Amino acid sequence: TGDWKAHGAAFWKVSSRSETIFGYKLHLLVTMGGLILDFELAPANATDLQVGFEMLTEHTDLDVLGDKAYISAEKAAQLWQHNRVRLRTVPRRNQKKQLPDHLKKIYNKVRQIIETVNGQLSEQFNIEKNHAHTFWGLCTRLYTKLTAHTLCIYLNRLLGNSNLLQIKALAFPN
Repeated sequence: TGDWKAHGAAFWKVSSRSETIFGYKLHLLVTMGGLILDFELAPANATDLQVGFEMLTEHTDLDVLGDKAYISAEKAAQLWQHNRVRLRTVPRRNQKKQLPDHLKKIYNKVRQIIETVNGQLSEQFNIEKNHAHTFWGLCTRLYTKLTAHTLCIYLNRLLGNSNLLQIKALAFPN
């Protein structure tokens, strides 16, 4: 239907998968514990930097790690000045200023948390594939799956599990 285009769906080439998609990309703001604080559903062709910047302007007093798509001294300065949000990224290989190895290791551990959350949403909650017929149906399914992920983390906390991101164990206990 024309519903998708009316709500901003667009074409975009996903280079990591060598495919073109029509639709949206989900951008997440995730805590060190794997809890999803915020998200933005954006047209697939929107740049990560612009969508991330827009999402972060709604927050204050954060220290945020972003991947290389978020490198922008100008946007980082604006976020710090207006929202006290410190946007940190690992420099590209061709940049003069590089991080020390110990900071790169810390950054990689944080990235692992983000990749775990993305993997769970993709594999356990099947977030990449949906059978929604309308944009609002898609939003309903998205909210349901993100809420379910949050509920799993909460249940793990109530159960005293040390690794809150072990959500598969809730469905398949030992």
